[in-house]
Amino acid sequence: MIPVWDCTLGTLVACLDTTLRRIGGAPTYVLTDNAKTVTVEHIAGIPVRHPQMVAAGRHYGCQVVSCVPYDPESKGGAEATVRIAKGDLVPTAANLLPAYDSFAELADACLTWCDAVNSRRHRATGQIPASRLDVERTTLHVLPVEPPRSSSVPS
Repeated sequence: MIPVWDCTLGTLVACLDTTLRRIGGAPTYVLTDNAKTVTVEHIAGIPVRHPQMVAAGRHYGCQVVSCVPYDPESKGGAEATVRIAKGDLVPTAANLLPAYDSFAELADACLTWCDAVNSRRHRATGQIPASRLDVERTTLHVLPVEPPRSSSVPS
């Protein structure tokens, strides 16, 4: 969970870089929603990727793919994770969380939350996500030392 101020292409690529560095490599593909920063249109049901996202995927050695529009099953647990994270992290009258004093404090809370949920046994798989990631890291592609140049990824 990475808090952001906007959903621009530059922010998305920065989040991708941060995520891949946190997990220690790049998978064969990354699955995203159908945001215009990823999929610019669909032609005859075929998604057309944003050229800069294609370039970012190429930079990391993975393919950026998107969920099937209007098909919740293709999203897996992504939507539930967002809903749960918002409930645990975003201050509302319902959850009585206090407001964060700074964006850095929110970012720290997100890291703490991720550590907590990734250390718990998953109900469906019976596995601890952090332990499973240790196994999966052996199959990840090595990351380039540097993130993509910002001049190649417009905001």
